[in-house]
Amino acid sequence: MKKLLCVLSAVVLVAALASHEAFSQAAQSPPLPMLRVPRVSQGAKITQVIGLSDVTISYHRPGVKGREIWGKLLPYGEIWRAGANEPTLFTFSDEVMIAGKKLNAGTYRFVTIPGPKEWTVIFNSEVKNWGTVYEPQYDTLRFRVTPETGPQEEWLSYSFTDLTPSSARVVLAWEKMRIGFKIEFNTLAKMQSSVGTWQVLNAAAGYALSQKVYLNEAMGWIARSIALDKNPRNLQTKADLLAEAGKVDDAIATAEEAVKLAKQRNPNANTSGLEKRISDWKAKK
Repeated sequence: MKKLLCVLSAVVLVAALASHEAFSQAAQSPPLPMLRVPRVSQGAKITQVIGLSDVTISYHRPGVKGREIWGKLLPYGEIWRAGANEPTLFTFSDEVMIAGKKLNAGTYRFVTIPGPKEWTVIFNSEVKNWGTVYEPQYDTLRFRVTPETGPQEEWLSYSFTDLTPSSARVVLAWEKMRIGFKIEFNTLAKMQSSVGTWQVLNAAAGYALSQKVYLNEAMGWIARSIALDKNPRNLQTKADLLAEAGKVDDAIATAEEAVKLAKQRNPNANTSGLEKRISDWKAKK
């Protein structure tokens, strides 16, 4: 009898140990990944740099799928989230002008009220609720736009067109309809607040020259750059600005000073490009 009890005790002990080991292994094993199912209206994000400012649009893209969209699936005169699923969000890194009105930097819910001949476009500061939850008391900016027709767009999209150093046009396109509106940043003010070293001032003046913008301000930037450290690079930029302004004699004199200074600092300096520019300016006099 004692022998039988000993055998039974051993069996129970082995089973307990095996169960404990299995439990320990299960506890140490990584959890199984949660099942994820693709969304029918998939998410998208587009970011555009405009001058020195960023705009990001986060949205979900519903498809047409053979349906009649305007006035049917989306009734005229009713709020639409301008996308699917979660709210469509616009994020501006800096204060922006839209439809002639200022909107502070930040993130906004973007909703619209479609109409056959006119749409209402709304930026709303409530951004945490689900896409279909709209609370008008948080409206920050409202304006109207005229819809246009265009090529078939199966999946709703946002894009940026008509880029300049300070502005762009935001375009929403779906099915054969699109709306667009201009957004503008004060790029000049941001440049004025950020320029500092001679290199940055020279780069700012060079950018203005290449884009043919802020040319009056560029002359001030290059003067400050030269005051900090006169060198062949910023003298050449000044010469180019003077030539752009039609002051050819001053441009030639400044460019010749740049060549002289470059050769003083380095007798082997390659100034052929600038010397050719001087010859071209003299030929056009």
